[in-house]
Amino acid sequence: MIRTLAFLSAFALAGCSVVDDAVPLAQGESGQSAHAEALYAENCAVCHDGGVAGAPTREALAALSPAAIIEALDTGVMREQGASLDRIDRILLSQHVGNEAAGADVAIEYCEGDLTFAGAPKWNRWGANARNTRFQSNSDAGLDLVDIPKMELAWAFGFPGAQRARSQPAVTEEAIFTGSQSGRVYALDTETGCAWWTYEAGAEVRNAPLLSTGSDGNPDTLYFGDFDAIVHAVDARTGERRWSQSIQDHPDGTITGSLALHDGTLFVPMSSTEIVSAYLDDYACCTFRGGVIALDAQNGATQWRWHTVDVPRKVGESSVGTDVIAPSGAPVWSTPTIDAERGLLYVGTGENYSSPANDLSDAIVALDLTTGQRRWAFQSTPNDAWNAACGRDPKPNCPSQDGPDFDFGAPPMLVDLAGGGQILLAGQKSGEIFGLDPDNSGKLLWRRRVGMGGFNGGIHWGMASDGATLWVGIADTPGNKFAKGPPRPGIHAFNPRTGAPLWSRIEEPTCDEVAYKCMTALSAPLSAIPGAVFAGAHNGRLLAYSSEDGSVLWSDETNREFETVNGVQAKGGTIDSSGVVIAGGLVIVNSGYDKFGEIPGNVLLVYRRRGS
Repeated sequence: MIRTLAFLSAFALAGCSVVDDAVPLAQGESGQSAHAEALYAENCAVCHDGGVAGAPTREALAALSPAAIIEALDTGVMREQGASLDRIDRILLSQHVGNEAAGADVAIEYCEGDLTFAGAPKWNRWGANARNTRFQSNSDAGLDLVDIPKMELAWAFGFPGAQRARSQPAVTEEAIFTGSQSGRVYALDTETGCAWWTYEAGAEVRNAPLLSTGSDGNPDTLYFGDFDAIVHAVDARTGERRWSQSIQDHPDGTITGSLALHDGTLFVPMSSTEIVSAYLDDYACCTFRGGVIALDAQNGATQWRWHTVDVPRKVGESSVGTDVIAPSGAPVWSTPTIDAERGLLYVGTGENYSSPANDLSDAIVALDLTTGQRRWAFQSTPNDAWNAACGRDPKPNCPSQDGPDFDFGAPPMLVDLAGGGQILLAGQKSGEIFGLDPDNSGKLLWRRRVGMGGFNGGIHWGMASDGATLWVGIADTPGNKFAKGPPRPGIHAFNPRTGAPLWSRIEEPTCDEVAYKCMTALSAPLSAIPGAVFAGAHNGRLLAYSSEDGSVLWSDETNREFETVNGVQAKGGTIDSSGVVIAGGLVIVNSGYDKFGEIPGNVLLVYRRRGS
């Protein structure tokens, strides 16, 4: 799990209100303000004034509505911390830190008529295909190499009240489907950005929506998961709910990765925010069990559930007397990969939350598609146990192994090699890449270091391959004591069969400050078409590289304000978590990410070739 001591990792903005909870005015406004500031200093400042890398800054919190903050404290990622405050103090704190104007809803401009489809999706699934290779043919991309230098912004869409935009879209010829921090899911017209429909999930939708197709080959149902670990199935044409199903088997359970679909079954990765709960000294750490659940795509019924750890049990006590419970954690916060030919599902796992670590953390695991039984596992980094308590001092809940927190946040890719055969490729936050043999129980074929590694990568969210080349984005942001070698942020190319390096382009910082506005790190997943690889950087720069030598073919600056088609005040920022989508002649990206002190933003950007 990424180091996310975020005050507001995700929560619903829409429909939340603190108006009904009248705040006593006996102290007067100045007295309330002083009391609220004291609450902030005692309960929040240690993280949000720069003490914890994963926490949004106070400036970022000030751009959020009080409703968003109160929900995070009541039922969201900070509910354990909020439980120590009474209801009135939570309201005072949210009103003092937040911005009431940020919660103002904006009228939605709906398209005229009904949404209909005239063909299959142009970009679907997190990885553009079930094997997660993130490679698009020219026909689906609707874009040739000669078109790329001619790309210009067609329109921008602002997400109300948001400080991050991380739900990578699914795209058809007619619509762009994307989630938001508020929990609202949009079907936007590809030409104008008007809304065909909206759907209220109730909690942040941060993964990539997934379209199924009907017997006519046209989109039928849209699937996605929300922060409250609820899977939703809605009519792709109307946005009407078909079913919703909770998969939560732990109070802190959530869905970070995107869903996979095969032969009528949805495969849902299970992650959690218990890594944050462990920050509290009196929290008994830890009991979450990562894994995957398989659901019937027609009705949401559970088919099987698999966990990465056995049932945790008490193994000791912390320095303050709370129980130490293990094994725990090993979340799956990336998208499962389908291997239909072998009947396997491949997943990457994260670190354990408590010591001792088990043998399925920081691993690539193959599961039987039908039963969920484990077929084999490859563990790259044993003895990795870490949680948010390790970022403070004293740290009674920090596992004795204390890191290195080198998850597989990027899903494995099943690649058809040029010249024949297949290989399973994996990239880790350690900064290493791996070639595994899918025909020989995941046997390691090669292993190569690309970057120095770190808690945000190394390889963070994803790579891309066409079978002839593997393209790897490296973040290498500073701050991990387990990093090896010099930082190598940028894009790197390898022979996927052998792991031999082909070329590298190191992106030097754009200014001298140690700040995200200067960082050229590539944390978001790469996306490729014939001749070009698209990437988004921590500083907000959007780039298209030559797939042959890494030269820059085109770029645009997203770290700025944008005029939006829906009238929402919006700006871009860090591009992270969500990758570039190339579909139907469009280049689409979300910009803005408020974690780890990165640059907040709330905009969806749609580019097309000039004159088209």
